[in-house]
Amino acid sequence: MSRDLSDLALIAARGTSRAEVPAPTGPLAAALAGIGGDAPEARLLGRAALLGLHARAGRPLGQAAAPPPAEVPAPDSPLPPALAALLPRMLGLGPELSSLALEDVERGGWTLNAAQVLKLWNRDGALARPLWVRADARAWATLERHPLHAQAQKAAEELAWREQLEALGAARGTDPGAAARDLTELWGTQSADRRKELLALVRRDLRPEDRPLLDLATRDRSPEIAKQARQLLGHLPGPLQDELLALLPQAVKVSGLKKKVTFGAFDLPAALGKPRAGQYDDSDLHRLLGALPTPLILGTLGLDWKDLHRAARDQHWSLASELQAPPEPGPEPLAPALALARLRQLAGQPQVSGEKLLAAAQAPGVDLSAQPADLQTALAARAVALHQYEHSWQARELTALLRRALSPDLSVPPPTPLPFEMPPRPKKLPTWQTPAEWEDRQRQDHAQREQAALEAWRDLQDTLKLRREWRGALAAQPTPRP
Repeated sequence: MSRDLSDLALIAARGTSRAEVPAPTGPLAAALAGIGGDAPEARLLGRAALLGLHARAGRPLGQAAAPPPAEVPAPDSPLPPALAALLPRMLGLGPELSSLALEDVERGGWTLNAAQVLKLWNRDGALARPLWVRADARAWATLERHPLHAQAQKAAEELAWREQLEALGAARGTDPGAAARDLTELWGTQSADRRKELLALVRRDLRPEDRPLLDLATRDRSPEIAKQARQLLGHLPGPLQDELLALLPQAVKVSGLKKKVTFGAFDLPAALGKPRAGQYDDSDLHRLLGALPTPLILGTLGLDWKDLHRAARDQHWSLASELQAPPEPGPEPLAPALALARLRQLAGQPQVSGEKLLAAAQAPGVDLSAQPADLQTALAARAVALHQYEHSWQARELTALLRRALSPDLSVPPPTPLPFEMPPRPKKLPTWQTPAEWEDRQRQDHAQREQAALEAWRDLQDTLKLRREWRGALAAQPTPRP
């Protein structure tokens, strides 16, 4: 606001009866003097209008501080309209099919404009990085300051970090000494959360070469990282581990033929640090149990895993987290030929559990899309029928697997409705439920299962149809550029 306009504002606030309108000055003096009016209020308002107009539009343009940005050329290979119309629906089919669709876009050398990128990002924010990578130059210029760009950059940094962790893990298997030195150099430049991830990487396959890094980590600013590093030093053979093993029978007492476990008082070695006051999951016993490999504790005390885990949990539920559970024995994976035979056998049975069917469909080396159409059809029909018998995550997971793994040319028959049969009534019902209410509930559950099966069939059919349309739209395009 100019000074003349500020002066008029003060006079208006005080009132023209107590302050006179000053004589006009400056380059607009002649124009201001020509504003007439019988009352001083009219002259004040007229002058204020002229001064305001001059302040808004009467100043000459100044010299630009920087030249205008260069014009970004139009993209030379935008996504074809047929694919652009199908892409939003393809990206709604889950991470696996979304990734495949975006790979098709990249393989074809096509790019997305700003409007397409924003529309797809608003549907699924997790796609920020792959969408940004496939955006054209105009979209980059338009969305440079948009939150999508910042999110894409953050996702790219996280992906680079994951790749760096994988490379470090692989290097630890080929050259442990060099990998340990790289980890030590990287340690001081990372945040606390990433230092925890580096420590978790070391924990997976702890080696003597990691001792310098662990010594450095014991002085970390994060108390939790320092505690874990001190404990991991006890997992390495050496004087500290010997001292902790000698102390173990005093801290964990085993008595009687039934091997009853109790915990006694002991003096925590200074090498394990001092527990933090007020922390429910940090005590002398927490630090001791976490400072030795659990198999070594079990062998030293002559205990099995269940007894030690139960005793630790009974003492305090957080103590169990300091122990490392032994790996669960699992079935040996079947050879692909045997897995296919098992899958065909299960698909032909009149009723089979979702757990067995899912395990067979997920067997390594089994390519469902390459199997004969009759097997694929039988498997899809069995997966849909599962929803008529059980409400399980295995049934939903199997349906999701088939949506992306079956041939898109497949046609799945609709489920055959099952007649309702009243199950035997329990001998005792809850006090809040009458026999009529219980029977009504059985009918409702049956109707819900039938509806779930119908929805699973429709979802499977719609997905296969969309995949066929996408494949056809891709085939109709010119050969991708190299």
